Amino acid sequence: MLKRLLMTFLTLLVLYSGILVGYKLNEPVDAGDAYSGIFANVLDYASLSDYTRSSGSSVIHYYFFCSEQNNDCVYVRDTVIHQVRSETSFDPEKLLEYVDISELERSLNVNRLKTEWNISSYPAFIACRVQNGNIIISNQLEWNPEQPISAEQLKAWLRLNELIEDN
Repeated sequence: MLKRLLMTFLTLLVLYSGILVGYKLNEPVDAGDAYSGIFANVLDYASLSDYTRSSGSSVIHYYFFCSEQNNDCVYVRDTVIHQVRSETSFDPEKLLEYVDISELERSLNVNRLKTEWNISSYPAFIACRVQNGNIIISNQLEWNPEQPISAEQLKAWLRLNELIEDN
């Protein structure tokens, strides 16, 4: 009887261990982990204005406004940025600062992007600087559902901002 009980316990333990190992091997990747792999510097939207102003007038910021849960952002990150990275010397980790707008999206308050940063839709890339304490937006590249951001559009924006060289 004891032998049968131990054998049952051992079988259940092996089965449980196998299921746990299988889950860990196929565990879904957290969206935040995926972004942190490309963007070392993730900025919170709530403190973005203060952060930008505190950097001074000699610094130009290149921001990528996006939300981890937005499928368009996933497309731009995984397809467009990846393609531009493989075709050019573009290194998003060194050149872009990721602005997480997930909280704005959750609170249905994305219209603040238009009033505060002149962004109508996202994902969006903007170049800005500070002049006399005011944030000046030099140029931007925004998502358009009818014509999504392409690798060529991103390359043109990067060239405009002199982040990559012309071929």
